[in-house]
Amino acid sequence: MTVMEIVRIDENASLLKQIAALYQEVWNKEDRSWEERLVRHSGYEGFRGFAALNDNGEIVGYSYGYTSLPGQFYHNLMAKEFAESEYDKWLKGCFEFVELAVHPAHRNQGLAKELINLLLDGVVHKTAVLTTQQTNHSAQKLYERLGWHVLKHSFYPSAEGEPYVIMGRRLTT
Repeated sequence: MTVMEIVRIDENASLLKQIAALYQEVWNKEDRSWEERLVRHSGYEGFRGFAALNDNGEIVGYSYGYTSLPGQFYHNLMAKEFAESEYDKWLKGCFEFVELAVHPAHRNQGLAKELINLLLDGVVHKTAVLTTQQTNHSAQKLYERLGWHVLKHSFYPSAEGEPYVIMGRRLTT
């Protein structure tokens, strides 16, 4: 099946359940709290997101993010990793690229790149940040091809979890 349409998530709140189902399939997780987190994130300042639909109207990919602000759980975790000058340069007033997922049957066709570019197009922040698993080399290579670079290695967002990297990209000069 081909991708027929890309829609804005923030204008199609009914898609949130389908996005949560794709998240669980892609990441092989039974995480009921993720849908609640997505709903909460959709109310954050600067939220924007896109979903790719196949010709049957099923979601095969999505991306979303929002303005990263002090007081938000993940912002506070990342802030601990940066010296004050680094924080001011990368996290202060940044866009946090939170999630990207593409169904395995639709990978390596340019969809991830399209979802990333759509998400960042028109963002008014000076920088964007994201995290990805340190072992996810294919994701890191994709992001690097799109102008991102590693800011921090071995970031542990949870005590029992695996290491991540924090990546950043300048959006304005």
